[in-house]
Amino acid sequence: MILSVQQIKYELLLYIKEFGGRAADWKVGVADDAPRALFQENAVDEKVDIWCWKPALTPAAARTVYRYMTEQFHVPPAERSGEGRCVFLFRKGAV
Repeated sequence: MILSVQQIKYELLLYIKEFGGRAADWKVGVADDAPRALFQENAVDEKVDIWCWKPALTPAAARTVYRYMTEQFHVPPAERSGEGRCVFLFRKGAV
């Protein structure tokens, strides 16, 4: 299901609130292939770490969410992020 910019912002912030930690404990990125970006490029452990991704309508919409998360909410960017219409969020080493 493709989500609006506001829906994605809300869901990502809800995820951070639900699973805890400071914004600085999380990473956010953009990709066309979110599973690859998460599990291969950023070495997120699918079973141990906390992660999610949300599809935006366009790459521009995904960049808008990314800028909000990094500039307004101060979530650090993922080490490996690119272009695409999916926004992903993760926290490594979660209990």
